[in-house]
Amino acid sequence: MDAAGGDGSEAGRVAAAVSRVAGVSRLTGAWGRPVRLTEQAPVTGTALPRRHARVDLAVAAGFRPLEVARAARAAAAEALPDRPTVAVLVTDLD
Repeated sequence: MDAAGGDGSEAGRVAAAVSRVAGVSRLTGAWGRPVRLTEQAPVTGTALPRRHARVDLAVAAGFRPLEVARAARAAAAEALPDRPTVAVLVTDLD
């Protein structure tokens, strides 16, 4: 694993991108891994499957959690070529 938290895998790329967002103090993994990538089954028969990422993180003091979560969500989506949907769970305030 490199200094940014990445290990070359897709989850590692997401972790590295989110770690660089201003206000993210650390990735937490409160309920398992800090970055989870899953495939979402389509709700209707005409939709294609789509990937989804969930990122657990802590927000540093002096930053607004909502703004940090939005920036982290954008960074996580841009880190992967298929731009998956992303949920960010703020699990701690440092």
